[in-house]
Amino acid sequence: MTKVTHNLGIKVTCIFLVMITGITAFFSIVGILFAGESGIFSDQKKSYYDTPWCENTTYSYSDNVVRWYIDGAEPEEIASIFSNGKTNFAFELYDYNGNLVIKSELPEKIGLTTSYSFYYNDARDISGEYTYFDNAVAYTVVGYVADPLSAPDNYWLSYRLYNLTMSLGYWLFLIALVSLFILAASFIYLLCAAGHRGESEEIILNVQDRIPLDIYLLLWFGIMSLTMGILSGGAYYGDLDVSRMMAVFFGFFILEALLLALIMTMSTRLKKGGWWRNALSYYVVKFLWQVCKAILSTIGDAIHALPSTWKVAVGWLVVSSIYLTSTYAAGVVMILNFVLLIVFCSIAAQWQKLSRASKQLSAGNLEYKVDTKRMFRSFRQHGEDLNNISEGIAIALNQKMKSERLRTELITNVSHDIKTPLTSIINYVDLLKKEELTGQASVYIEVLDRQSRRLKKLTEDLVEASKASTGNIHCSLACTDIVELVQQAVGEYEEKLAASQLEAVINAPENEIVYGLVDGNLMWRVLSNLLSNACKYSQPNTRVYIQIKQNADLVFITVKNISRDQLNIDPDELMERFVRGDSSRSTEGSGLGLNIARSLVELQKGKFFLSIDGDLFKAQIRFARASLPEAQPNPEETTAEN
Repeated sequence: MTKVTHNLGIKVTCIFLVMITGITAFFSIVGILFAGESGIFSDQKKSYYDTPWCENTTYSYSDNVVRWYIDGAEPEEIASIFSNGKTNFAFELYDYNGNLVIKSELPEKIGLTTSYSFYYNDARDISGEYTYFDNAVAYTVVGYVADPLSAPDNYWLSYRLYNLTMSLGYWLFLIALVSLFILAASFIYLLCAAGHRGESEEIILNVQDRIPLDIYLLLWFGIMSLTMGILSGGAYYGDLDVSRMMAVFFGFFILEALLLALIMTMSTRLKKGGWWRNALSYYVVKFLWQVCKAILSTIGDAIHALPSTWKVAVGWLVVSSIYLTSTYAAGVVMILNFVLLIVFCSIAAQWQKLSRASKQLSAGNLEYKVDTKRMFRSFRQHGEDLNNISEGIAIALNQKMKSERLRTELITNVSHDIKTPLTSIINYVDLLKKEELTGQASVYIEVLDRQSRRLKKLTEDLVEASKASTGNIHCSLACTDIVELVQQAVGEYEEKLAASQLEAVINAPENEIVYGLVDGNLMWRVLSNLLSNACKYSQPNTRVYIQIKQNADLVFITVKNISRDQLNIDPDELMERFVRGDSSRSTEGSGLGLNIARSLVELQKGKFFLSIDGDLFKAQIRFARASLPEAQPNPEETTAEN
């Protein structure tokens, strides 16, 4: 069902009501004012001959008589116009000397007698001769109005209006109020319905709404001025002939239609939004603003690109000075040179942008984009190529990261799949060991047990490495006593160190507690990997040095040991997955320990470094230093105080 505000029939009805009730309200209010002047609403009602309507009509006729006489009309001709039967007006015209010039036929019964004086510099005497006076002289008209009114003239029209007003009386107030109420209700509805059409909730513009606003307003004011001229020409108070009454009525009708059309289209434009865009002046101002903005932007780019543009500016000054000293049209040449300066500076600024973009891309900043607006075609194409290069590199990196993630997930999934049969193998090997086999069978069982447990350690390291590299490990940074953590880790490996004939030496600041912002569990696993690595690959009967230092911002843990085998590998390569220090290390280790340690340190927002000096292997961990934690109140002391 169509909404009330979308119904075309209701809209047309309300437009008709606005036009009719507007006219009715206007003339009702005018009638009330005239009725008040005529004493209709008081105890002393005036007759028609005592009202301003009759008096002003008499004045208008008297003025016409004098003007026609001054303009040269014959007295008989003027008198015949106001003869009995043609009009209800009769008169006597006296010149500036008091001589009777014209006298029309007087009515049998006179309802009103009045006298008016009119002043002119050009005077005409009784003989018809013209004389010019420096000071205006007076013509006197004595006017008479017949009683009763019989001729169809202006008196008859105003008299009918007078009788209509008298008959309506206080009903004029009711007509005015009802008209104003209907006018307001219809007008409000039209404002709400403006722009709505059919079933759509979208504001739809009609023909007048699509006219550019400034052109529409110019046309509107032009028609409004013409209409006001019609109204002012026809609304002379008291001179109410039929033609002027129709002119007033028609002019008021057009005026009302113009006001309604303006309000309706402004309401629709405001509802639609962006009304200022539908104007020619908007596009003119926008174009001028774009031109000024482009010039200012070019100058700004030239200033920012001074390393490239200053040479152009100097060259322009040199060329301009040569032209100015060798030509008579210096002003024209100066303007042309200034235009060329702007163009060349723009070229230099665009080249500077492209150069800056190339440097950013070479530095690895793939997020940098070249602003190709207001560039010349060749430069714009080059800038778009640079933007496409950065996008292509970013896509390649994303694909590489995706491939790395898929490879890690594959390793994790395969490791999980291996663990199930591997657990069964280890369990069955344990059962076979309990059978007390002898001979070569016992040797085979020992080999199976050692290799299966090595394979188990490898799968665990694979899962650990994949989790650490992808960040799938919970990390909770907290203030931790690093010295105590290192001592606990060394204590856990005391037996293994002794079995490998190694001695652990801890060097830490004396009388000073070192706090670091780390995850205690993850850092313990890092230390465990380093100590396990030392137990496997250190030269027997040597020492493993663990040094703890700190500065204002960082804490350092350094682990140093002497390698049993020759270290013929780069430190960076040593931290890659499945890489070990020497090919002779074939009996134990997966080559994942250092890689896992680095990933765990990076999860704690730290740095992991390796260095090799001959057979000396050194691993260093750096992480943020933490401030001393606030002392927590003792619950027992708190209870005692309470």
